[in-house]
Amino acid sequence: MKTLDRSVPVISRRAALAGLGATALSLSTLDAARAAEGRLVMANGGGKLGDAYKIAFYEPWSKISNMEVVATSNNPAQLKAMVEQKNMQWDLAQGPAEGFAVYAEQGLFEPIDYSVIDKSKLVAGVAREFFIMTDFAAYHIAWNTKNLKSKPPKNWAELFAVSGRIGLWKRPFQTLEVALLADGVAPSKLYPLDLDRAFSVLTKIKSKLLLWDTGAQGAQVLIDGEIDAGAIWNGRVQGPKDQGASVDFHFNEALLLSDAWAIPKGSPNKKKAMELLAHSLTASAQAAFSRAIPYGPVNLGALALLDDKTKAMLPKLGGSTTMLNVDYWAKNLPEAQARFDKWLLS
Repeated sequence: MKTLDRSVPVISRRAALAGLGATALSLSTLDAARAAEGRLVMANGGGKLGDAYKIAFYEPWSKISNMEVVATSNNPAQLKAMVEQKNMQWDLAQGPAEGFAVYAEQGLFEPIDYSVIDKSKLVAGVAREFFIMTDFAAYHIAWNTKNLKSKPPKNWAELFAVSGRIGLWKRPFQTLEVALLADGVAPSKLYPLDLDRAFSVLTKIKSKLLLWDTGAQGAQVLIDGEIDAGAIWNGRVQGPKDQGASVDFHFNEALLLSDAWAIPKGSPNKKKAMELLAHSLTASAQAAFSRAIPYGPVNLGALALLDDKTKAMLPKLGGSTTMLNVDYWAKNLPEAQARFDKWLLS
């Protein structure tokens, strides 16, 4: 087994510290930004996702509110430290929903004000007490088209049977799920995860695994042909595929997951942060977001605003896809993470 590890925090699924196009600030300068009138600090993972946020959410809302959105990286250790020290320098934060479910259990977020946010328009289950899921992405099967010129894997079982190098995310969530799906577990029986079975499956293919740590790495090893096939998020490979890179993918048996937004406990601009969150969940903003990056909207009205070409690129609920269970991870991450770390060293 080979790993690519840059010690990236769990909260940053797709990128860390990448520029957003909006002003990016280090924490050492955020006090000044926070003090400046008309600024709201948003912590997120950056990269292509951050660019989409700027286009679909930040810039339109800034025109309405006359507030600049200042972007910074979403380091979970900093989040916890700022809450504990009662020195919060963020107004909003973004991260994977499975991670935010854990942080909500730890009391790191303000409750969502549903007098400001109309959850009746949202997909059932995305609106939670302390965070809201804001999109649907897919952790799916992809392959290098030069390495696999014929018969690419049609499902997780076929992916795990590939004789060459296989790439998976170096995290327990999502990776354990697809291991069980590859072993024939029905989506309806996936949770609670059978950890013994999942690790047994991963051990069988450990010698041909390359474990990547960030979405950028996962996409690059696919495009470069360092791996033959693997799992990756659709937003990481749609663009390269469109531009002619040697990569292709499909959504069959994809695991659906979500980014989430939350307001950190002690947010200096909680009221305005709630307004930006509400704006970002409107049908028009959600549709603009899906045009900017191929992630599905959580507002039920957004699809009617999208053309057929855009909709065809979006992950969809139902069919062969399975929704990641964030409640499971809120309760079981410590045990699963400990076992995953031990497995990595075995």
